[in-house]
Amino acid sequence: MPSKCLLQFALLKKSDLATLRPYFVGKDAVASDYSLLYFHMWNGFLRTEFAICDDVLYLRRNTRHGIFYYPPLLKGESDLLAGIPYLGRVCESDTLDVCAIPEGVVESAEERFTVLKKDASRRWADYIYAAEDLATLRGHRYNKKRNLVHQFERLYPNHTYECLGGENVAEVAAFLTRMMGEGEYTEDERYENQRVLDVLADYNSLPLCGGVVRVEGQIVSFCVGEVIDRTLVVHIEKADRAFKGAYQYINYRFVGEQRALTPFLLVNREDDTGDEGLRQAKLSYFPVQILHKYHLVLKNEFGGTV
Repeated sequence: MPSKCLLQFALLKKSDLATLRPYFVGKDAVASDYSLLYFHMWNGFLRTEFAICDDVLYLRRNTRHGIFYYPPLLKGESDLLAGIPYLGRVCESDTLDVCAIPEGVVESAEERFTVLKKDASRRWADYIYAAEDLATLRGHRYNKKRNLVHQFERLYPNHTYECLGGENVAEVAAFLTRMMGEGEYTEDERYENQRVLDVLADYNSLPLCGGVVRVEGQIVSFCVGEVIDRTLVVHIEKADRAFKGAYQYINYRFVGEQRALTPFLLVNREDDTGDEGLRQAKLSYFPVQILHKYHLVLKNEFGGTV
C-alpha cells in the first residue's frame, strides 16, 4: 500500500462527476466500476478521492480497509493499464494496490508488470449479457421470461412504456417513496433505495437513460442506466411485485427501446452482492460472462515524480 502520494487528492463530490465521464469513454472496460452512476450511488461507502494532473485522472478508494487506487485513466487512451506507470511515479512506495481490474485485463497486467498478489470476490462480479438476448428473449431458454412478459401484456392491456426524464422523474421518486413506506425492507435495502432517490433528484442533470412502465396511468416499474462505449450499464431496476411480470417486462422493454436509440452490444446488470436470490435471478437471464474484477498488488518499478 502506498505510504505517500505526491498528488493532492480531494473527496469526490456530485459536482465533480461531469469531469470524470470523458475519462471513462473509449476504455471499453465493460465493468460497472467505470461508470458515472457507480460513483454517484456508492461514493458514501467508497469515499472516492480524485486528482487530475496533465490530463490523467487518478481515483482511489479511501475506506476503513485502506487506500486502493484505480488504474489512472488517460483521456483519449483506450488502454486501461496505460496509467499504471503514472501511478508508480507519484506513489512513494515499493508496491501499488490497484483495484477494479477486469479479468480480461489481468493477463495483460501480468505480462507488463510484476504482480505480487491478485484476488477477486465472486460477490462483486458483474453479470454481462448480450444485448440481443435481452432485447428479444428469443430461444427455448427464455421461454419462462417470454411467458411472464406476455402475461404482463395480457393482464394489464392498458400498460404503457415511456422514457424516464423531465417531469416524470418526480412521479417515479414518489412511486419509490410509496413503495418504501408500504414494504418491509432490510437496512441495506433501505440504504440502496435512499441512494436511488438521490440519483432521481439529480437525474435530469446527468447523462443517464431510463424507462418507466405504467398501468392505467400509474407507475408500476422503472429503471435507470447509462451507455458507455458498447455497454449499457443497468444500475437501477424497481417494480411493484403486485403486478405479475413487471420486473421481466421493464427489463425487456428498456433494453429494446434503448438499443433502438443508442446501439450497444452488451448489457451489464452489475453484481449480486452475494445474495443467493439475486444471484439466481441474474443467472436465469443467461449471462455471456460473469466478469470478475481483481485487486492487484504490483511491484512499483516506476520510481520518480510527475
